Amino acid sequence: MGQVPAGRPDSGPFPYGFVGDGRLSRHWRHYFTSLGIPWKLWSRRLARANGRPGITAPAALEGCPVILLAVSDDAIAPAMARLRAEGLDDRSFVHFCGGRTFEGAFGAHPLMSFASALYEPAFYRDIPVFVDHDEAHPDPVAEFRRLFPRLPNPCFPLKTGDKAYYHALCALAGGFTAVLWRDFFTAMETRFGAPREALASYPRRIVENVIAASDGALTGPVARGDTETIEAHLEALDGTALANVYRAFIAAAGRERA
Repeated sequence: MGQVPAGRPDSGPFPYGFVGDGRLSRHWRHYFTSLGIPWKLWSRRLARANGRPGITAPAALEGCPVILLAVSDDAIAPAMARLRAEGLDDRSFVHFCGGRTFEGAFGAHPLMSFASALYEPAFYRDIPVFVDHDEAHPDPVAEFRRLFPRLPNPCFPLKTGDKAYYHALCALAGGFTAVLWRDFFTAMETRFGAPREALASYPRRIVENVIAASDGALTGPVARGDTETIEAHLEALDGTALANVYRAFIAAAGRERA
């Protein structure tokens, strides 16, 4: 017997259909549930339950006029093509990719990092959403409000030609810094014996400084132009991937030191 799809028929005129059960999907379904917005779910995992054929997408997403493609970027086009071929061609498709556009789908990128643990429901309401602005979507903010009338999130238009640059900045500011902080905490704990809780004020203050005044948030030897200290840093990092990162940091910060 196939696995029954998850759903929340709490309220609202119709359920949204989620495709994919990864982190983004889990967070967004959690958010929808907190607002009493009904949803249904289909994923490849549900398509094969216990090694046997499970529920099909058309059956799982029955009654869902809006399909949310919460899958990896490279899977968006194939997933949409499959769903259309299986009889869901009359649905409205929404994807969450911030760096690319897909014909036949409306892009709505939530600017947030989604960790394994779910967040407090109220937190999701302030997440900004950047939406596709192109010939197919001339008034994207109004389109977002029409598709999601119960979501209070701030919404901003994003031109097609700007998407790759926008998303690259997001990846650097969010994903890349997460890698740096991972290495920082690991070294501080294992090499220098400083517990994580004793270090927490450092990244918090950096983020607060950036939010308050990003142009003046850079401090330390690179900001001051302390050449000998910088050379000592590069020597200490020699032979590691962080050495090139540090050089790129110096180059990127050069305009601020000028």
